[in-house]
Amino acid sequence: MSISEWQKLSSGVKSEKHRLPVSDNDTLILHDDTPESWLGTPRGSVLLLHGICGCHAADYMVRFKRRLLAIGIRVFRLDMRGCGESVAYCRGITHAGRSEDVLAAIERIADLTGDQAAPIGAVGTSLGGNQLLRAAGRIGAGLDARPSCWDRIGPILAIAPPIDLQACSDRMESWSLRFYNHYFITQLLRRAKSTLQMREELGSLLDGRAPKTLREFDRRITAPMAGFPCERTYYAESSAHSVVEQIDVPALIVTAADDPLVPVDSFVALRDRVHESTRVLTMPTGGHHGYTQSDGTAWTDELVAKLYDSAW
Repeated sequence: MSISEWQKLSSGVKSEKHRLPVSDNDTLILHDDTPESWLGTPRGSVLLLHGICGCHAADYMVRFKRRLLAIGIRVFRLDMRGCGESVAYCRGITHAGRSEDVLAAIERIADLTGDQAAPIGAVGTSLGGNQLLRAAGRIGAGLDARPSCWDRIGPILAIAPPIDLQACSDRMESWSLRFYNHYFITQLLRRAKSTLQMREELGSLLDGRAPKTLREFDRRITAPMAGFPCERTYYAESSAHSVVEQIDVPALIVTAADDPLVPVDSFVALRDRVHESTRVLTMPTGGHHGYTQSDGTAWTDELVAKLYDSAW
């Protein structure tokens, strides 16, 4: 989409922010963009969930938003705990197991959109994809209560979700991924420091040298801040792979064979085990949720737009 095309479209978009209270007295910020055409004939709404170092303003979140608005779909982008504009309202941090926050956002969207016939979709990228699949899987398995709006849900899309956190952590221990570790640790430490300023009882977590790998960060910071005894328990209890077979709403799981962070082996065995309404698609190339092309777009942009344009 060109700049002039986006400027023309955005002039008819109504943008709002909603505060979303969640557990432990934290509050998330839900960004709501409504195209002018939706106000007359609601087509549907899509919730966008970001990755581990992202927020509502991440490049891919903005690109997905623009593509969906262009086809008349209302878009909600969630800043998870300690991310984006939610930082000032949270003592907790987001992590792979925060599926309850996804459900809270979906229920709020159902209230905001009102029309019982208007569908609600959701796109989770990377960590957000695991959160989304875990939320849907736990409902399908009867582990969490089924929201009254659940009949409106689908399709949902998970892009490069780390559904087996232990396997991803093992992969990240590789020396060849040291640059990814450095990037993640730098971003996550900056975010953790902001949150820990509000929690003096956990201030010592940042003492000593900085973590060198994502696993060490999860052991020293993520697990204790989120209430897990160790990183292995966090991985086991937060990974979506234990419930993904129970998802009973239309779902598409997309990964790439050359994803450097999420092992493709995590998805190979899924194809024959998931519910008939769930599809697992492995692209031969694409990296971790889509390599950016020379024009600033990625193949995932077209995927998101086509999925919802054809579904609704």
